[in-house]
Amino acid sequence: MRHQTESFSTRVHRFFFDEEVPYGLALCRILLPLVLMGMIFPRWSAVREVFSTDGATAPLAVGYGYLDLLPEFSGSIAVGLYSAMVLAFLCVSVGWCTRASLIIANVLFTYFCMLDCISTMTKYTVIATHMLFLLTLSECGSLWSVDAWLAGRKRSHWPGEPSLVRSRFPAWPRRLMQLHIGSVYFGAAITKMHTPTFFTGDQLQYWMQTHLNFQHPLGELLSLYPILLVAMAYVAIVWEVVFIFLAWKSMWRMFVLPMGVLFHVMTMLTLGLLMFPMVCFMAYFAFIDEDDVQTCSAWCRRQLRAFSWTKPLVQRITTARDWLGDPVGWRTSSRAAFVFALAMFSVANIELEHWRDPFGLRRPEGPHSLTLADPVLVDKILTPTEPWRESDMFFAVDTGTILVGDQLADRRREFRHGETMIAQCNLIPPHDDLYIGCQIHDSENRIVNRLETVATREMFRSNFTYPISDTMTPGDYTLVITTGGRPVMQKFITVLARHGGVSVN
Repeated sequence: MRHQTESFSTRVHRFFFDEEVPYGLALCRILLPLVLMGMIFPRWSAVREVFSTDGATAPLAVGYGYLDLLPEFSGSIAVGLYSAMVLAFLCVSVGWCTRASLIIANVLFTYFCMLDCISTMTKYTVIATHMLFLLTLSECGSLWSVDAWLAGRKRSHWPGEPSLVRSRFPAWPRRLMQLHIGSVYFGAAITKMHTPTFFTGDQLQYWMQTHLNFQHPLGELLSLYPILLVAMAYVAIVWEVVFIFLAWKSMWRMFVLPMGVLFHVMTMLTLGLLMFPMVCFMAYFAFIDEDDVQTCSAWCRRQLRAFSWTKPLVQRITTARDWLGDPVGWRTSSRAAFVFALAMFSVANIELEHWRDPFGLRRPEGPHSLTLADPVLVDKILTPTEPWRESDMFFAVDTGTILVGDQLADRRREFRHGETMIAQCNLIPPHDDLYIGCQIHDSENRIVNRLETVATREMFRSNFTYPISDTMTPGDYTLVITTGGRPVMQKFITVLARHGGVSVN
């Protein structure tokens, strides 16, 4: 009742500035750096080639006309900065000098992303940099961290016990992260609304049949059911639009957030995306509040009490903490140790990279030299682009009887007298304006029926409708697709009598 009688401005103020224990942000702080290591570690061994003047950088600003927006350093300095970023991310995860580590990690991560717009700068890195910025402004290091232990806030209690024993802070960083991921979804929905091929399922279908990201056999399977793809496209649009309005402390949150998890899991299985879903999962921790943690931890305590081995484990942890002594005496040296570790880690990696000598500058036989490419490959690369073959513009031909949203809902090869067969010719964009014919040949290669149409360059498919009349004797027929009078592909169908079951292919 108190919330219903409050003014709108009061509710907005409470929404952003009510104090709470930042459980969700602490979980995000712990796990987000570990997720980003999945793209940071593979590039660590190629820093000199990708991010320094010794290699070939691809700055994002160059595409906008700013040639010298960001400084580019030599290979050794780039390796040192990249190593400092790696250690800063690890320190963020364990919560050691959390705010300083977040600042260093965020600045260097953004710098390296903008220095390589070809592979490092992606959608999920943009989302991640904003999340790191919001974590920098928050008090995410106030619990479950080295900083909290050094500050003497470590106690022998469970996370779900009364939050009065923990420091409380305004909720606005967590709210901004919630609004951030919600606005990302809303913007994605607006973009999809201006993409007609998304609603027809063509965009998803072609994407599922490629392996540009990672292997995803489920995508190839689902691409055979375009009607399902159309339904999934509309469901995704609706979910992305309503997420920012419903993913709050309400009954709808129990529906919207699991839908988000399912949505991103499906993008992993059908599109081969890995990092993008994981980064979005990290943003979902912003929706965890004190009530959620208390409920979950109470359940965990009940489960752990049922096992006898937990008591000796707690005693060992207590003994180890007592052996470490009073953390207050360690505070003064913590920051100095952090700076020293950062410097030594960077210098050690510079020396390691120097010893590894990726360019072979210190080899007895001299640096690596470029080898001549295969003359056959050179001729193939330098040869003018060959014109497209007509067959390269055609993807497949499918047959059925029901169209839903210009997609065949019942793909099959067998038809009975009295039915109307729809032959759908799917094209591969981009293609020229095409004059397409569809002929039905009997078993003796005689033309039984034919239709022709024009497919303009923006079309993805052409449909041909044939009534299966009694003039077509039961048997096998061949559907031949032609363009310019020349056959490009064919499909076999079977005509059955009126009585009996219809088998579906």
